[in-house]
Amino acid sequence: MAFSEQAFDTLFTDWFGKLYTYAFSVLQDASAAEEAVQSVFGKIWEKRVQLDVHTTLKAYLYGSVYHECMNALRHEQRKRAHRRHALYSAQRVISDAHIKSEMGELEMRLKQAIEELPDRCRAIFQLSRFGELKYREIAEQLDLSVKTVEVQIAKALKHLRLKLADFLA
Repeated sequence: MAFSEQAFDTLFTDWFGKLYTYAFSVLQDASAAEEAVQSVFGKIWEKRVQLDVHTTLKAYLYGSVYHECMNALRHEQRKRAHRRHALYSAQRVISDAHIKSEMGELEMRLKQAIEELPDRCRAIFQLSRFGELKYREIAEQLDLSVKTVEVQIAKALKHLRLKLADFLA
């Protein structure tokens, strides 16, 4: 079925409005419906010499528009999924950056709060928390009583809780 330019113009004029209405009912989007119908007519024009229709012209046109609409819907669905993924990724990056920023701030404030402790209290706290020594081991190493170590650790923890209260809330 080869089309002359005049036959194609007649086909386009007779069918465009009906096919557009059908495409719009499927896609619910005016520009997407117009694009789908235009695409179908573009393919018909490109294949006008070797076009072989095995059904009625009406069935062929509506079927072609239906397939274009389904392709458009799949394409739109992929675009939405991609946008959701991009948004999620961007939110994660922002969240990770925010967490890193807060962790940096917390680490700086923790170091500062530890530096504010009296020397002996700071030494006992660091041996306990960073040196991972038991209270008894600290007491033996510094020639103190275990009770003194306990009191100094409690004093250090109280000081740190006060200095870092906004991070702990």
